[in-house]
Amino acid sequence: MFRLALTLFGGDALVKRWKIFFGAGLLVLLLGAVVLGDLLDGVADMAGWVFGAVLLLQGLVELAIGATHTRARRRFEMLRGAAMVVFACLLLDFPWDNSIAAGVLFAAAFTFNGLIRIVSSLLIRYPNWRMSNAIGWGYLVMALLLVTSWPVPSGMNVSFCTGMAMMAGGYLVMRGALRLHRLPPGSRLAAIELYKRQREMGTTRPPLVQPTGAGPSAEQMVVHVWTAIDQSEERIRLPLIDRYIAALSRKGSVTTGHVALACGPELYISHHPRVRLTITQHNLIDQIRATESNDHPGMWLPSYEQEAGATRPSTFRIRFRQFNRSHLQSFWEAYRQDDTYNLTHRNCSVVVTEAIDAAMEGVFAGKPFWRTLLRLAFHPDMWLAGSIRVRAESIAWTPGLALDYVSAIRRITHPRQDLKVHLSRWWKARRTRKRHVH
Repeated sequence: MFRLALTLFGGDALVKRWKIFFGAGLLVLLLGAVVLGDLLDGVADMAGWVFGAVLLLQGLVELAIGATHTRARRRFEMLRGAAMVVFACLLLDFPWDNSIAAGVLFAAAFTFNGLIRIVSSLLIRYPNWRMSNAIGWGYLVMALLLVTSWPVPSGMNVSFCTGMAMMAGGYLVMRGALRLHRLPPGSRLAAIELYKRQREMGTTRPPLVQPTGAGPSAEQMVVHVWTAIDQSEERIRLPLIDRYIAALSRKGSVTTGHVALACGPELYISHHPRVRLTITQHNLIDQIRATESNDHPGMWLPSYEQEAGATRPSTFRIRFRQFNRSHLQSFWEAYRQDDTYNLTHRNCSVVVTEAIDAAMEGVFAGKPFWRTLLRLAFHPDMWLAGSIRVRAESIAWTPGLALDYVSAIRRITHPRQDLKVHLSRWWKARRTRKRHVH
């Protein structure tokens, strides 16, 4: 979440405030240590209550937004919102004391995250996979400590996890602040390697933000997503797997979906292997390794019209009216110099998400800094986008994860337009129901 906030404000608004961020990170780290040691009565309970209240609000917002959607997306949004509400009730001890249940839930979450990191790092072998593997084992150790009620009793599980999260968050903020301090003048935030992916982006400073207007005739940036579910015929239904990883057909083929980005007639980002990869259930494990042996010559398709005509129209289209065209163009000119394609390490989702990050850098630079930062800290989609990025970096970027990530950023940067869309959907649904009644 902190990394995304840095990107939205841009380097100029942050470098001069690096000492404030460092001090805030240190304060959060020390407060987390106080919560862990339970040195101050009520601190742990207050931290858990605030976290639970924010999560409850986020869950209710997800339920309200999910009610405006239809079909699969409606079920997904409603399920996610309901899970947040349940988890928030556990943290808030509502309607009864849930300390034991919260401990079990935390242990289950740590176990799940740990196993995902360990298995994915061993299978994919992406850069820095050993570090991710070690973090996965750390998650398992944390889960074991929660289950065994050692070194803290079960009633302190929430305080223990809250304190650990605060210490980790404070450390990350401090590390980011120090990197900001070392950022050369005129550099973009990609230069401080906030993200794990290597980015070949220059340090020349273009104009900071170039809003492209909100009218229908203005230039827009559009992200096109082809989901794996719709591309696979006679698929085997695997909930979540076919949504976020790949769809398996009864004939043995594997489909991963596709993501592309269009901005005007002259900029189109769509990465494909030059020779179509044959991925089946038998060779899937070998194909997903992010090693040089799986690097293939790639190609860039020239336009969405050509790609849609050769296959089919995209399933989802996420439109941006406010973005940094100069940063996007600079990123694209550097990235396209190497067309190497790797199914899990350098694919269509990787280039599009990195392009979105470049295009979003500095879009909030002209807004009141502290008020906007406070709003972002409590924005549900900021936390969602941050968790998606962590998940993608621990496994791989897929079209499903890219769709959720880009959609969250769109809701952050275009809140008024989204509110109008939701209200319009609700009003149309209400009028439709009245017609059916009469």
